[in-house]
Amino acid sequence: MDSFSDKVVITFHSHYDAVKQKRKLEGCGLKASLVPVPRSLSSSCGTALMMDRADFDASLLIDSIEGAYIFQEDKWSGLQEV
Repeated sequence: MDSFSDKVVITFHSHYDAVKQKRKLEGCGLKASLVPVPRSLSSSCGTALMMDRADFDASLLIDSIEGAYIFQEDKWSGLQEV
């Protein structure tokens, strides 16, 4: 799981919202990838967005996210939960 230490995972209620968020971030020049939701996080749709932690800006999140998480101390911790 060490590979997640510099990443943020954002979960959504629908796949459409994940794609919408990805497009918004890419429109701002940020790189983001659609990934399966890690098993230890719940999600309504099973699709999450992963991006570099250094690029994370909560003001760029769409209203319909489920939560944003970072991996620290061997567990996922919420940065923002809706």
